[in-house]
Amino acid sequence: MKKTLTLGALGVALVILAMVRANAAAPTTPATKVGYIDLQRTLNETKAGRAARDRLEGEKKKKQKEIDEKQAEIKKGAEELEKQRVVLKQDVLRQREKELQERYVALQNTFMQHQQDLAKREAQLTREIFEKASKIIESIAKRDGFTMILEKTEGAVLYADSSMDITPEVNKRLDSGEGGK
Repeated sequence: MKKTLTLGALGVALVILAMVRANAAAPTTPATKVGYIDLQRTLNETKAGRAARDRLEGEKKKKQKEIDEKQAEIKKGAEELEKQRVVLKQDVLRQREKELQERYVALQNTFMQHQQDLAKREAQLTREIFEKASKIIESIAKRDGFTMILEKTEGAVLYADSSMDITPEVNKRLDSGEGGK
């Protein structure tokens, strides 16, 4: 029994020795350095991001005003129709109800179109900022030897040391005008 334990211990020692030698002989791989950026913060905190948000809000208010005016017209038309309901002939009543319904459907279509237009505009403005930021991100990555830069989104990066966050530098350099037009 003692002989079996001794042989077992010797076998384990030989396996460990072989692993140590294999690791020592293996070529070393370069260290992986991973950084991250919070692009949402870049959108919220930079001059370009705030300007884009302000432009988008201006467009949104303009479109909302148009919708509100058309909605008020439809509401006024519905109230007038309701007042005249008892005195109108059935065919005239049905025609006006149909016209009111068509105006309501047109309003819904206009609303949906405005939503799509605003989403496209937001995507365009965001893309422009990200294109500028990508040049800066690449220069930081090359300068600091990052192998990879991740985008910190909710749920995508569960933990990262704040020393690997390049967001403040990217934001500062964007605000100074770097990144091009």
